[in-house]
Amino acid sequence: MENNFKDELNILNDVYSELIDAIENKPEIEDYEKSRIYTENLISHLNKWVIDVKNVRNLLEKREPVKDITADNRPA
Repeated sequence: MENNFKDELNILNDVYSELIDAIENKPEIEDYEKSRIYTENLISHLNKWVIDVKNVRNLLEKREPVKDITADNRPA
């Protein structure tokens, strides 16, 4: 049974880092122009993040599901 989730974890780590950066770099509300540019960039990044999460979901769905491990058939 293969439990190597390296690709999925790398994608999710990248998405997480970009989300944190977006939150930390939020401009002051008083500066309209910076807020407008930030919002436009955030919308484009949201599209990328959705695609990345969808790709991880697809990778996970392609994996063979774990077989039922019960008291009757669990490994010794």
